[in-house]
Amino acid sequence: MAAVEHLLISKIIEDQDITDLIKEGVRPIHFAGEWEKMYQFILDHNSKHGVVPSERQFRQKYGDVDIEDTSQETFSGLTEELFGAYRKRMVTGAMSDAMGALDKGKTSDAITLLAEGLDEARASTSTVRDINIITSWEDRLKNYDEMRKTPNALRGIPTGFYGLDKITHGLRPGQWIIIGGEQKRGKSIILLIMADAAQIHGKRVGVVSQEMPASEQSARYDALKAGINYDNILSGNLSQQEMDRLEYVMKRNRNSEDFFLFEDASGLTTVSALRGKIKEYELDALYVDGVYLMDDEQGEDKGSPQALRNISQSFKRCTMDLHIPIVGTTQALGWKLHNKRTRALTSDALGFTTAFQQDGDLILGVERNPDIDNRAIVRVLDARSAPRAEFHIQFEWDTMSFEEVTDDGPLDPAFL
Repeated sequence: MAAVEHLLISKIIEDQDITDLIKEGVRPIHFAGEWEKMYQFILDHNSKHGVVPSERQFRQKYGDVDIEDTSQETFSGLTEELFGAYRKRMVTGAMSDAMGALDKGKTSDAITLLAEGLDEARASTSTVRDINIITSWEDRLKNYDEMRKTPNALRGIPTGFYGLDKITHGLRPGQWIIIGGEQKRGKSIILLIMADAAQIHGKRVGVVSQEMPASEQSARYDALKAGINYDNILSGNLSQQEMDRLEYVMKRNRNSEDFFLFEDASGLTTVSALRGKIKEYELDALYVDGVYLMDDEQGEDKGSPQALRNISQSFKRCTMDLHIPIVGTTQALGWKLHNKRTRALTSDALGFTTAFQQDGDLILGVERNPDIDNRAIVRVLDARSAPRAEFHIQFEWDTMSFEEVTDDGPLDPAFL
């Protein structure tokens, strides 16, 4: 059976076409052995003459290579096989190099080698999304006109909070969103509410927590949906009325879009592992609780500025590569707060790195309201395409009600 490289070279020569491969980002490095030089020869010929070499011209250079019959093959199918074979070679090579380092007792070097190999395999086979802004003007104009007819409408995935949706117009593909705050300020429940809002909107979402077991996360989700006390579920002190309420909402939601809580958090501490889950379940959005607790694939110490920088940059690349929004939570450092009474946040108070400021498309800070015990203030600390603003949430844990409020009471959506 001919190798996939042989079949692709044959199909290019037979069909006298290389356009689809160039669009998909196929490069010489994706070809194994001598096939790399052959593909480079075809690219050079096409660049110089505007066409791929004929069979006669190809045989003058590589007379010992037969041109296979590829009439039953497609460029897309062969390209997918080529990328798969390339990724396998890269991963195998990275594992071999890493094992060599491990045999010498160099664990950090092994982690770095493996991470670099995995990153190269992903980056080198990412689909190219090119837009010619000159020829695509009609589509853009039509889109702008539709937006004009519905000013301030939601453009992306809803957050579950009217005020935030008004500011951001929803979360969009390619965005890396960070929610920061001190401990016990409500970051995790806000993250869960945002994921729930996306699922209600018909999106497939995934939630993983580095801080809480999935069993507790699922109980919190069920309590949120049913509007009952979360502690009653964990303690077993549910009334019959609460049980009936839980059964009702669970049955009502059984035909909804998928909502995944990833169980084995111990195996999901790297961005690569989460990237795999996104692709496995074809997620529309990912929500990560406790980004600062994740492991750096380049071997930097957990929680160090270098590790957090690498993790943040990897998440940003992941959002761009897979074209989905990713939301993560991280801790704010109390000693970095300028006002010790109000404990108002700034983006430079998040973690031990400035990477979140540099990479994040939207940075939200969650603070306690210094004047009202059961309220939190959520501020837009930094954003690429949203104004600085704030909104307030009233926490009612007994009924798992988290309403957006103003000084006059609960926020009416009609107000917006």
